[in-house]
Amino acid sequence: MLPDSVNPGISLLENDNHGLNLVRWMHQCELMKHYYQADKVFVLQITDCGYEVIVSAADNDMQFAPGNTFAAETKLLQRMSYSSPEGLNLDLTLGTADEYPDEFRSVLCILSRPVHWPDGSVFGCLCVLNAHANEHQHVSPLMLEPFQILLQQDLTLMCQNHRIEALSMRDARTGMLNNYGFIMMAPRQLNLGRRFGAHCGVIFFELTPTTDVDEESLNRCHQEFANLLLTTLRAADIAAHYDPHKFVLLVFVDLERDLEHIVKRVQRLFSQSPLPMLLDFSYRFFTPDSTSKLVAMLDEARGGLRSTQETDA
Repeated sequence: MLPDSVNPGISLLENDNHGLNLVRWMHQCELMKHYYQADKVFVLQITDCGYEVIVSAADNDMQFAPGNTFAAETKLLQRMSYSSPEGLNLDLTLGTADEYPDEFRSVLCILSRPVHWPDGSVFGCLCVLNAHANEHQHVSPLMLEPFQILLQQDLTLMCQNHRIEALSMRDARTGMLNNYGFIMMAPRQLNLGRRFGAHCGVIFFELTPTTDVDEESLNRCHQEFANLLLTTLRAADIAAHYDPHKFVLLVFVDLERDLEHIVKRVQRLFSQSPLPMLLDFSYRFFTPDSTSKLVAMLDEARGGLRSTQETDA
């Protein structure tokens, strides 16, 4: 399976954090164009919008420039993408022009190889088009294999990086610590605060959508709320995106009522934002002589949230 953070239906060109070297892909397109003396060489991805050109060799007429999209029902592209791993060598002179998209009607032959995601699902294909006859017209697509392997290795590496990021201490969407990062960082800060006689508090905030919102809108809400929290904290405090709907703070205060002041400040700032979300909170105060471990403190603070109470009920 692909990592949850990788959506194969989203174009790589729409993802600023894909981590792929698309310049290297373009250079490989140029190399294949030179080797096959071809007119067009490009890589297609199957997206929710259809077949999208991700990279291509220099193309003066821009018919296959990155970002150009062809309909998902295009049978020619379906045939190329879902072919055997050895690829196809298609002679388009044997068919009728009506069978192909307008951009392909001047093409005499196509060499193609399918490209797959690490889980075996189809990513798309790489294509070499020739609009004129030459000695390479009927050459095997075997020389496309190294490029095919390169593309699939890069996609595998991208997915591995997403998995590593999920196990890292930072939440990719908000930039805050994630659950793992909080559990790793907070105990040291807590012990340091206790050593200097500081009181502390654990505050949970939970966001609940007031209407049906799509994933993109939900992520944007979480990002904005994370920014709100980070602007209210001091250097010694720690904040984390604890789970998909909860945020947690470890703060150092002088008095218990300081926790209430922090919550009210966050509520005030939240009320000024147009986020279509309800905000719930719960907090607990701990003195320097408390022997509670961090996990127990988190459980105690989280117990005041309505969702937790409903689950326990």
